[in-house]
Amino acid sequence: MAAMRICHKCLLTLTFLFMSTFLCVSANTQQDGKIIWDPLPAEPQYNTTAEEPSLPLSSLFGLATGFIHKVPPKEIPWEVLRGLINGTVDIANDYTEFVSYSAGFLTCFVIAIIFIILMPIIGIVFCCCRCCDNCGGKMLQRDKYNTKCRRISLLVLLLFTTIMITFGLLCGFTSNADMSNALQRADSTLQSNVKDMSAYLNNTFEQFNFVAFNQYDYVHELLISDLNNVGRLVGDPVKEAANPVVHPAVDSVIQLAKETFGIQQVLREMVNTTRLLTGQARQLQQELDMERAALNYTLGTPQCRNTRAQSCLSLKSSLDLNLLKLAADYSIVRAERELQRVDFALRENFIELAYRGRDEYENIASRIDADSIRMIRDVKFELEKVRTAMQSEVTQVQNEVDIQIHTFLHLLSSDSPNSSAEIFLDAFAEAQSYDQYRFFAGIALCTVILVIVLCNYLGIIFGECGRDKRDRPTERGCLANMGGGFLLTGVTMTFMFSPFIMLATTLSFLAGGATEKAICKPLESGDIFREVIDYPYLLDPNQRYWLSYALYQVPDLPLTTKEVIRGCQADGAIYDVLNLDNLFNLTTELDYRKQYPELLTQLDSFNVSFKGLKLIDDSTRRSLYQIKESGISALDYTGYLNEVKKGITGVNLTTISNMIEMAAAAVPDRSLQSQLKSHATNLRRIQEDTVDPMSVNVATLIEQLIILQREAATISNTIHTTIERVLIAQDFVINRGGEIITQEIKNFTNRLLGFVDQFVDYVHNAVYNDMGRCKPVANIYNSFDVLVCSYSVDSLNGFWLALGWCIFFFIPSIIFAVKLSKFYRRMRYFEDYFNTHDLETVPMKIYVDYEYQAP
Repeated sequence: MAAMRICHKCLLTLTFLFMSTFLCVSANTQQDGKIIWDPLPAEPQYNTTAEEPSLPLSSLFGLATGFIHKVPPKEIPWEVLRGLINGTVDIANDYTEFVSYSAGFLTCFVIAIIFIILMPIIGIVFCCCRCCDNCGGKMLQRDKYNTKCRRISLLVLLLFTTIMITFGLLCGFTSNADMSNALQRADSTLQSNVKDMSAYLNNTFEQFNFVAFNQYDYVHELLISDLNNVGRLVGDPVKEAANPVVHPAVDSVIQLAKETFGIQQVLREMVNTTRLLTGQARQLQQELDMERAALNYTLGTPQCRNTRAQSCLSLKSSLDLNLLKLAADYSIVRAERELQRVDFALRENFIELAYRGRDEYENIASRIDADSIRMIRDVKFELEKVRTAMQSEVTQVQNEVDIQIHTFLHLLSSDSPNSSAEIFLDAFAEAQSYDQYRFFAGIALCTVILVIVLCNYLGIIFGECGRDKRDRPTERGCLANMGGGFLLTGVTMTFMFSPFIMLATTLSFLAGGATEKAICKPLESGDIFREVIDYPYLLDPNQRYWLSYALYQVPDLPLTTKEVIRGCQADGAIYDVLNLDNLFNLTTELDYRKQYPELLTQLDSFNVSFKGLKLIDDSTRRSLYQIKESGISALDYTGYLNEVKKGITGVNLTTISNMIEMAAAAVPDRSLQSQLKSHATNLRRIQEDTVDPMSVNVATLIEQLIILQREAATISNTIHTTIERVLIAQDFVINRGGEIITQEIKNFTNRLLGFVDQFVDYVHNAVYNDMGRCKPVANIYNSFDVLVCSYSVDSLNGFWLALGWCIFFFIPSIIFAVKLSKFYRRMRYFEDYFNTHDLETVPMKIYVDYEYQAP
């Protein structure tokens, strides 16, 4: 009763803990939101087992039990028995069914009484008959042709019956000792049962503590950790969902910004290069104009027209002075206006703005943390409030349960004065003191049988060892004569003590048979529970289910002793076995959504908005449009390149200089020769000082034009694509982002509640299937069943069967012993035949009377 109250309080406390939504968890790891539970504390090593004993005489016990079940073929009259219990049947008047049921036992009892009465009478009559020289009492031995065969046959038969009696005797000794051993085992069985019950209760309470306390902090920290990391748990999935859209847009803006700054730099360098070339071209043109005029004057002098200066004339005719001019017009390459537009578009560093937008997107977790501060604070407050209340309740109940468990164990402990165990052990000690009388009585009966058996064995041994085939019956020796005396002594003791042995057999049979039939067999089949113990309104006239009322004061709870024992034998959990679900609905109590709606309300208030999140601002978007409309794509890069590639001058100045020097060398006039060499030197100087440096700048300008032509060809599409991606990403974040964040918040809430749901399922499974498995309780019940039925009752039944076995073989033993004794004893007379071939037709015989001396 106390144990059941303890179990009830433990379950109540455990259920309170469930309601805290993260309570006592038996878990130490979690993977992807799935908790991996630790097993419950292992059960201790119990001393009591449910194994049937392996007894050496189990076959004998089975034979006795089978005979008992065949004697009364009818079932126990349960209705009459229930009537006796509740007082509605008077056995003095309604005894017919009991008599009918007990007919087999009564028949055996009558047969035993007849045997007890007749056996002494038959023994007395037999003795008187032998005294009158009848019934084999006459000291006459007829020596026939088959005398030897008869003797050997009687010897074998007597030896067989004696061996059978010896077997029964050994079984009797063993069964008698087993009955005492069974009573002695009661002490150790009770002690082991008390220890096992104590171990079971402690282990059950340890399991409760394990579920109720040990893992509490783990789940609490698990939930608090998730709440503290809400930004990461919610933000990371949001970013993963938005990354395919947002990252390309942001990366495009950054890449476009880098390309635009590169174009701006090249465009600025191109403008500077063009300005430089334009200035150099102007200076070159002036120098060429001056040199062309001077050269034209020199070639027009009389000295050059002189026929003696033929080389000068040839130079004049072959040289086209109009080629001494600029070949390309660099002034047409103009991009100042486009550069101004690009500079205006890039007046703000929108690379930094793009990075800022990306950082704002990457810091979604921080944004979520900031928006959920209030919700997290309120949820933590609710959890801590529930935690404090539950810990206080659990501590209070734990202290009460500890007291009740210690009180219950104190009552079971044999070391405690006036405890149930002490009273039980005292009763067993008193029973053991009386059992020694029964044991000695059994030993006395077995000793009598032993004496009879020894008489038979000694008679056979002395008779055969002292017999000489050459001796006549009247001449047999003392040893053989003693053997015959032993046989007759055994017969005498059989007649004397058989009634007592039969009386002990009968009493043992009635006690063991009645116990086996009325207790052990119904216990094995469960009929005693169905027909008596659990029968409605029998043990308690006011209650249909007396056990549930006795344990819980609930009369309508369908709880029976048979179901409890069967459930414990199947190693069921105590909660399920005792049908506590009908008294305390664990499923209802574990519905934390109804028990603590405030927590759900706080979690439902969790909300984050992305409306203020911008990947790029309006100024960055305007800059992108201004770059697109700056006109750099509309410049005539092909025309520019064609013009620039024409070259710097119309003719190679070095070539002209060489031609002039050659002509000067052939001119005889030194003055003319000096003037021509001066022109050649000037042209070479112009080539080296002006044209060659301009060639470097022209090459740079061509390279810049090529770069700009390549970049400008794609910049428009790139800007268009980038703007399009940005708009799509911004729309995704603002519109779809809300849906995603809502879903992820829901997932986060489900994750938190998922931990609780997993724990609820775990506790439900532990309470219904694992916690407090009551196989040890069934083993304690089975141990008493084994002690009472398998040891005590079976040994008692084996004892009466062993005695009955001996009695059964006493009858042929008497007959064979009496007849065989005549072949060993010394006769007064003997009879011999002359013709041993035909005893019927040749009756001639001789009677020899020797002087007879009684042995």
